[in-house]
Amino acid sequence: MAVYAVFDVLDRMGCQYEQAPVGDIKAEAKVLGHTSEYAFAVTEQTINTSILHVSMLRPASGLSEEEKQLAVRYLADSVLQHIDEVQALE
Repeated sequence: MAVYAVFDVLDRMGCQYEQAPVGDIKAEAKVLGHTSEYAFAVTEQTINTSILHVSMLRPASGLSEEEKQLAVRYLADSVLQHIDEVQALE
């Protein structure tokens, strides 16, 4: 489920990404007004438990360390919020 949540969030943001249900999902996303390259990795533990990793592969020039962390946190939180919204509808 978490993998599909990543795809849904990236689609809603209008991002370009490499769609692969196995392995890292690489995407260019505009966060905080800057476009950077990110990697999303999902490890399915059980049917109801996943581990989500989000990392910035190539930051936009001029981003401070704090802005980089905020951008990664924003994307991770967006995926988690989407999962919560979908589960609330079930």
